[in-house]
Amino acid sequence: MSAPDSAMSASRDPIAELERRRLVSIVRMDEPGEEIAQALLDAGVSVVELSLVSPGALATLSRWRERFPELVLGAGTVLDGEACARAIDAGARFLISPGLEPSVAAVAREASVPYIPGALTATEIGACLAEGAPLVKLFPAGPLGPAYLSQLLGPFPHLRLLPTGGVSEANAPAFLAAGAVAVAVGSSIVGPGSTYASVRSAAARMVDAIAANDKGDASHAD
Repeated sequence: MSAPDSAMSASRDPIAELERRRLVSIVRMDEPGEEIAQALLDAGVSVVELSLVSPGALATLSRWRERFPELVLGAGTVLDGEACARAIDAGARFLISPGLEPSVAAVAREASVPYIPGALTATEIGACLAEGAPLVKLFPAGPLGPAYLSQLLGPFPHLRLLPTGGVSEANAPAFLAAGAVAVAVGSSIVGPGSTYASVRSAAARMVDAIAANDKGDASHAD
């Protein structure tokens, strides 16, 4: 397994990179050390969301942006325009919210930074699409599962969904098989008390599970 190409990841469009890698690793840790970022890279993960729930998220974002240009870094749990502006200033290349936040959408649009709002129902998804969202975060995805995601694609056949919340190594392949463009994974990879070894191991298993699913899809298509 090889780490992402450094120059390519740094310059690649963040949405294209997310869709290519099919995985976003969510980091919710107070002041995570550099070993966490290195472990993700070493496992083949290139797209990372730093949740603003963590007090040190913006400082980490700014630090990792300089130290790890290979990573495509974004900010998550962005709840208002002010937080959005701070995240962009810190170097966020994409922004994610648990729901649709109009003030975040406005600031992100002005800065030309992709914004991925969250939704659960068809009505909420319609509002996100009307806002021009490139992807919609399906949240919380875990309790309803892959079958719910698949049903949403009936009335929204071109919808690009990013299931989040309760996604793990066990169900990530099923979400992708159901039509998700990528999955966002939190504590199954990085959580309180995580170490280099634990993150690299969990991230590598997730990367392998996604690769096996994609290879299976390709074989079936043939």
